[in-house]
Amino acid sequence: MPDQKNTADMLIVGGGVTALSIAYHCARADIDVILLDPDPAEAAVAPAARPVRTYQPGKVHNSELTVRSLADYRAFAPAGGADLVLSDVGWLVVPAGRAEAAELERELAAQRAAGVELELLTPERARAHNPWLAPAGAEPAIWCPQSYLLDVDKVVRCYAAGAREHGARLLTGRTVTGLGPRSGRVVTARDEFSAEAIVLAAEAGSGELAASVGLQLPLWAQSAELFRTDPVLADGTLDAPFTVHPASGLKTLGAGRSFLVGLERVSRQEGMRDAWFKEASEELGRWYPKLRGTGLHSVWTGTVDVTPARTACIGRASGPHERIFVAAGYTGQDLGQAPATGRIIRDLYFDRSPGVDLTPFALTPSAPA
Repeated sequence: MPDQKNTADMLIVGGGVTALSIAYHCARADIDVILLDPDPAEAAVAPAARPVRTYQPGKVHNSELTVRSLADYRAFAPAGGADLVLSDVGWLVVPAGRAEAAELERELAAQRAAGVELELLTPERARAHNPWLAPAGAEPAIWCPQSYLLDVDKVVRCYAAGAREHGARLLTGRTVTGLGPRSGRVVTARDEFSAEAIVLAAEAGSGELAASVGLQLPLWAQSAELFRTDPVLADGTLDAPFTVHPASGLKTLGAGRSFLVGLERVSRQEGMRDAWFKEASEELGRWYPKLRGTGLHSVWTGTVDVTPARTACIGRASGPHERIFVAAGYTGQDLGQAPATGRIIRDLYFDRSPGVDLTPFALTPSAPA
């Protein structure tokens, strides 16, 4: 049996920004917290800067969480405070045709009600924001000034420091090998723990742990890749905001003399990397004629935890799994939703309303339309 020092009110499995946010918000609310991070203490932290987009086209519920989280980041308190938002970079959404444009326009009122700042742009004004876009096209675009660069290194370190300051015990190098959902027992290769509540915030690993005790979650690890184009300027810096084309999933951002390029895809099919690389190249040339034939070079590869609906699983399980809480499946949006998630898990632990409709985040979300 675990000894007394290995018992807690809440045991969090995971070491990323979401797990640390949960640890901080719950410890601050006087919940006795132990966090088990599978990575060693000397593991490298995330890149220093990463863009976060507040506006989530087609998913007002996701936008609401990112708006709430942005407010938290701008008023960050842990470890004496820190300036986490490095700069506002803007977020340009370019529809592929009239049908998609009309769909985005229909939800503008709901997005604004969720706190998203949006402006409908003529094609000419859209190209003024991003002059690299193709001159063709007559559909309006949408501009959101709330996309921003976040200092990920500071976020991780400050959440960890703030959690410790409020009494949370953050243990590294602990890979969970077994769960006891009825007893609250958690086993690692090194030791054993018990808790009233178990929070699975270990990205795609959350799905594997849940499945090991009969709780099926619709999430998995998806390969992801980010590219950089050949330099397209001889000198100077590209003036091109974070731009997305929802129909294809193409994303671009000016970075120095090159573009950063990504292509969002969610699929369980293996071996799709070459097909997606070809599609990214074709889409880039379609929307940016001056970049046709420009070389694309991989600058980051990894995995993200995804769900079919591209919306995270956030909530508490039921029945024999009622001790288990889940916060995973963010489809790359974990950084933008981590602060709000920490508050939600805290409120669910106390059995009180988090002030957010969690229906879209149910542990068994529906497939995308």
